[in-house]
Amino acid sequence: MNLQELAKSILPDRAFASLRHAKWERERRRVAALPPLTEEDFREILRGDLNLSDGDLVYVHSGMDGLNLDFPFYRILFLIQEVIGERGTVVFPTYPNHRISSYEWLKQENVFDIRRTLSYTGILTEFARRQRKAIRSLHPTKSVCAIGPAAKELTATHHLSPYPYDTNSPYYKLIEGGGKIIGLGTTTNYISFGYCVDDAFKEEFPVRVYHHEIFAAPCINYEGEREIVETYAHDMTTTVHPDMPPWMRKHVSEESCRDLNVRGMKFFRAAAPKLFAEMMELAQQGIIAYPRSVWK
Repeated sequence: MNLQELAKSILPDRAFASLRHAKWERERRRVAALPPLTEEDFREILRGDLNLSDGDLVYVHSGMDGLNLDFPFYRILFLIQEVIGERGTVVFPTYPNHRISSYEWLKQENVFDIRRTLSYTGILTEFARRQRKAIRSLHPTKSVCAIGPAAKELTATHHLSPYPYDTNSPYYKLIEGGGKIIGLGTTTNYISFGYCVDDAFKEEFPVRVYHHEIFAAPCINYEGEREIVETYAHDMTTTVHPDMPPWMRKHVSEESCRDLNVRGMKFFRAAAPKLFAEMMELAQQGIIAYPRSVWK
C-alpha cells in the first residue's frame, strides 16, 4: 500500500480531498513558475520527445494545469494535426461523468447524447469534441472522439460489447492501427489503455475490475434515435493501481512506454501494439498493475 492509499484508508473523505487539492495546488504553482512553452517548443516536443510523425494514429491524454503555455490551449489540437498531417487521426477521451464514477453515473440513469453530452476529461477534450469533423463513439461512459480518416472505423463498434475496452473498442483498435498514446501535462497514472489487458482476459483476469451488474444504458445516437447500450462499470474498490510511472519503468521496455520530464513538465509516450503485447505477456506471468490485496 502506497502513502496515498494509506491516507485514503485512514482519513475522512473531506480530509483526504483537502490533501489532494493541496497537492494539486502546489503542482500547479510549480508549473506556472516554469518558462512557458512556445508553439515551436511544443512542435519539437511532439516530434522529438513524443515521436509523432506524419500519418500517425494518436490517442491524447491531457492535463492543461500541468502545462505552462504562451499560446491558447486549443492550439494544441491544431499543432498535433499539423505534425500528423492529413493522413493522421487524433483521438481524445470524452467521458461524461463529472466528479462521480462511471458506476454512479450509470446508476443515476443519465442519458448519453452523442451530440450534446459534454466531455469532462479536460477542457482540450471538450474543444476537440466540438470540432465539426469529430466523430464520437456511442458509449455511455467511455466514449472517445476522433478526427481524421480513421475516425469512423475507430469509433463504429464501441457500443457492441459490454466490455468497454475489448476488441470492439477504439482503445483496442489503437493496437490494430499501430497507434501511439501520448500524455500532455500528465503521467501514465492516467493511461486508460491498460484496461485493454483486463478486457482481453475478461473473467479470467485475476482482479474483478467490474461490478457484476450489466447496465442497459439509454443513449441518443447521431440520428437522434434512442439506443440501449449494455455495459459494465468499473468497481473503484478493486480498480486500484500503483504509482504507474515506476511500474512502467520496472516492467515494460522504454520503446513500449515511458514517462518524461520535459522542461519541468510531465509528458508520456507509448506505442500501443508493443505496450499491449508486453502487458499481456506480463499478465500471463501473474504480473499486473494491481496490488495483491484486490486479487480474487
